[in-house]
Order: sequence, then structure tokens, then C-alpha cells
Amino acid sequence: MEIEEQEITKWKDIRLKLNQQYIYDKEWGKAIILFNQRFTRKYFDPIQQLIDEGKLKGEGFTILTVQCALIEAFASLRSGEIFDHTKNTGSPKYTYKNSQKIFTKFLQSAAIFKNIFWVDDSASSGQTIPDKPFSAESFYKDVRCGLMHEARTKGKWIINAAPLRFKTKTEKIFIEHENGKNKIYRTILHYRLKRHLADYTSDLKKTGSEGEILRRFFARKMDHIFEEVADGTKFEWWIDK
Repeated sequence: MEIEEQEITKWKDIRLKLNQQYIYDKEWGKAIILFNQRFTRKYFDPIQQLIDEGKLKGEGFTILTVQCALIEAFASLRSGEIFDHTKNTGSPKYTYKNSQKIFTKFLQSAAIFKNIFWVDDSASSGQTIPDKPFSAESFYKDVRCGLMHEARTKGKWIINAAPLRFKTKTEKIFIEHENGKNKIYRTILHYRLKRHLADYTSDLKKTGSEGEILRRFFARKMDHIFEEVADGTKFEWWIDK
């Protein structure tokens, strides 16, 4: 609880210095460090501990459930969207109610999911092809929703650690189809999500409009994480545009 209070105090101080400007500087650097430390402490370190213990007694379900939550969190961070199950026609544009849409779109576009939920066909068509070799929608419904709502995976999806033939920290493919089943190697996915955290942190530091848009969305999400009131009159990142 003490760490939580310290983080809240830090964000309250930092956000005042970030207000109305999105050019990367040391204050944005402090905000990014705060975010990185929080996600590492709350999610990545506990998962790492379970992996390192190597009991192989069902902890994969706990690990993958948390990983599914992280996937949606990363998706919403990049888009600056905030989940609201009461969303209606009068709700702000930055809110969302359909988790499937934001979740699957992220699977079909993020670099860490290349050759899993999308492939690059730019050489022939100039585009990427979604849902190859695995369906993002199926992963959402049978894995994410199965774990979140029923404490199980459904259909063809099963959870494994990782075969010894894989170098788990550098391997990019974390799903294999074998004997009619889609095997999810949760240990490899852990390191892929850590890679995304590093990539996202790096993207937040970019100069130019791309970095500034990401930082605007990031500040809004940080406000939401620390339960700051949405106030577009004082903090520009809350303006609905």
C-alpha cells in the first residue's frame, strides 16, 4: 500500500509539469519510468517468479490469465481508450465497451504477434493479412474470455510451458498447432510481452507527431490508472477529439 501511495503522489506531481505540452523531456521520462516500474512490479515480476519456480502444476492458467489482461492494457494504452461497460451514445469517444474489437485489432497489428495472428504480405499485395496462421477472434473467445469468465481455455486451445528445444527469451513463435491442438507457450509469451513493454517505452520517447500522440494517450491512461478525474478544462489530454 505504501508503494501505491508513493506512485500516486509521484504522478500527481509529474502530471502538473506535463500539462499542455507533449514535447519529450525529463518530466515525460519520469512518467515513463513510473509506468514501467509499476507494470514490472505488479505483473512481470510475479509472472517471472512463477516461471522461475518451474513447478509445472497448473500455474500456466494464472500466468496466461494475467497475460490476457496485459494484452488489452497495452492495446488501450496505444489507442488512449478507456473501458466503460456503461458506454452509450453520449459517452466520450475515447471510451470503449467492446473488448473484442480492441483486443483482436491489437493481436492483428502489434509487432510481437507477427507470424502468429498476422503475416506481412507487402511484397505481393502491399498489405498485411490478419488471422494467419491463428485466428485472433478464436484466441479472444476461447482463451481470453474462457480464462476470464470460466477459468478455462476452450476449443482447441491448451496451455504449455515451452519445449526444451526453444530458447524462450528470444523465440518469437509462442503458439504451435500439434495433434489438433493450439499449444500456447506461456513462458515465451511472457518474454514477447516484455519485448512489447520495451518497444512501447521506446516509442513513447519518439520525437515528432507520432511520439506526441502516444504521449497524449499515455497521460490520459495514467490519469485513469491513478483515478484522476477526467477534466478537459485543465488537462488537454482529456479533450474528446
